[in-house]
Amino acid sequence: MQYILALIVIVVLYLLYRSRTKKMDEPGAHWNHFFAGLQFSTNEFYALVEENINTQAMPGVKISRVNFSEASILSDKREYLRVERKDDLFDICAAPFGAGFFVSYWLGAPSHVVKNLAKSIPVVNAVSGGVTYFKVDTACMFRGLVVSCITSTIDEITTSKGVRGLSEGERMAMNK
Repeated sequence: MQYILALIVIVVLYLLYRSRTKKMDEPGAHWNHFFAGLQFSTNEFYALVEENINTQAMPGVKISRVNFSEASILSDKREYLRVERKDDLFDICAAPFGAGFFVSYWLGAPSHVVKNLAKSIPVVNAVSGGVTYFKVDTACMFRGLVVSCITSTIDEITTSKGVRGLSEGERMAMNK
């Protein structure tokens, strides 16, 4: 009985930890780019991206800052800008690196422990509704607009700093 109780406590603590770290279930896409010779502030970059996103007035979008460990739970934390809407989220990272600056994003789905558990029950999954054209269309609009806001921010910064911006091929790679 004690082992079962201990196991339950461990599972509950793990679920609480997972909900606090707010990791995504599985990354669906990843993009990154290094800008040689660019020196810029991470916080300023995030503020500009937030501003660009807010001007789009997308419904249901939540913007926050999340911290992830660089290696283990005891290592330094790295702050990411999180942009979330329904079943999509972007974790955006921007930081100085060597003699330059890099920008990356991870696109994935938020981790919903209870929602994922409910989806595993056939009756609940059937009642909750499936994929519709509207859901796919609005998800695509959200993804495209967030990438566009990141691109606009990069353009603003590289132009103002006189650093080479993204080529057409690099821009296309952002949208894959």
